Amino acid sequence: MVRIYLLHSLLIIIVMASCKAQNNNTKQDTMKTFDIETFEKNKNRLNDYTFITQDSTTIAQDEWQFGYEETIKPKNSYFQTFNKYYRNGKLKLTGDFFPNDFEKGTWKEYNQQGALIKETDYDKPFKFTFKDILKFIKKRNIDMNGDYFEITRGIGTDNHPYWGIVYEIESKLKLQTIEIDGVLGKIVGEGKENYPE
Repeated sequence: MVRIYLLHSLLIIIVMASCKAQNNNTKQDTMKTFDIETFEKNKNRLNDYTFITQDSTTIAQDEWQFGYEETIKPKNSYFQTFNKYYRNGKLKLTGDFFPNDFEKGTWKEYNQQGALIKETDYDKPFKFTFKDILKFIKKRNIDMNGDYFEITRGIGTDNHPYWGIVYEIESKLKLQTIEIDGVLGKIVGEGKENYPE
């Protein structure tokens, strides 16, 4: 509920970027498969299996009605990878995301034969990139580990991309909100919000 409240108060004119992302159809691509046998041997009674690889990457897998899903979280990375698989173990969907807030880069969708059928580039509208946002955050000395910190982005009703940042100010009396033009990198809105009840 915290994130939903903050997103509406900060980016009220924004529709999620997924609605406006660029779509490109292609025919062929390599495809990853899900290791069903290993999952079946290790899953718990809730049909979940989580493990850590040698390079400290956390992989959480689960089974759903039509197949399998997994979330891959590399150590010290801002982003995670989401994979969805068909019941036969072939890849259905893959892409990176910033936890709970937005999809990043190019997401790919496949048919059950393994052919790439759709690509969606979520970064394309944002000429002011995530790296630029990180530079902005560093310049402002914003604590990215704060309980209320979040970065979001989306396409406004004017079809223009915007970034949003929410963080706790030092006095801990209010939350600071910043809205940034996703092309020019200019601040277009800044203010303070009460903590959600």
